[in-house]
Amino acid sequence: MSAIGFMFVASLVAQAPVAQGGEDVMRLTGELVRLAAEVRGLREQLAVQELAMRKRDESLAQLGQEVHALTADVAGLKDRPASPVSAAFIAGPPQPSDAMGVAKAMVFAPRFEADLARRRELVSVRVRRIEAGEIKRVGEVELGSEPSVELPLDQNGALYVADWSTTEGASFNLVLRDGASGQVAATAQVKPQQSQGRFLFVGSRIE
Repeated sequence: MSAIGFMFVASLVAQAPVAQGGEDVMRLTGELVRLAAEVRGLREQLAVQELAMRKRDESLAQLGQEVHALTADVAGLKDRPASPVSAAFIAGPPQPSDAMGVAKAMVFAPRFEADLARRRELVSVRVRRIEAGEIKRVGEVELGSEPSVELPLDQNGALYVADWSTTEGASFNLVLRDGASGQVAATAQVKPQQSQGRFLFVGSRIE
């Protein structure tokens, strides 16, 4: 209770007739206790509301920071130019040959396949990403007893070269297939005198 409240109650006690005796004093004292309890309850409620408002303000500030960061990320994606190497490749791909398969359109989830009926040895495939200033090794896979294997990619829309090699002495076809559509994107041929070659393609993951 504030000082003014206590003074008000004290004045009531002072103005009470003496004849009423201790009964009036006890009644006013009870009123004073009740008012003090109400004030204490109001203060507690105010403290709870202030805490809730402070937490709300902190949550709104954090949300604002996250929205700002997300906006900056989206702006960065919009401003990021397409790879000049892959764009130039799609605009004018080189001519394919027996040893070099060339995919003239983007290949999604590219798969490397070979004919099991005519193939007996492993076919090793090394995947690299071609950029204007560097050629980065991405990974290697092997085509063994399975009919096909998915090629590793590390960046959507980049230009890749998949170098293949085998010790096979028979002739058979190698296929680069679009994993999304199932369509053949490019082919190359293994010959007894030609046991290595490559595929060139612009690739993209779908998961």
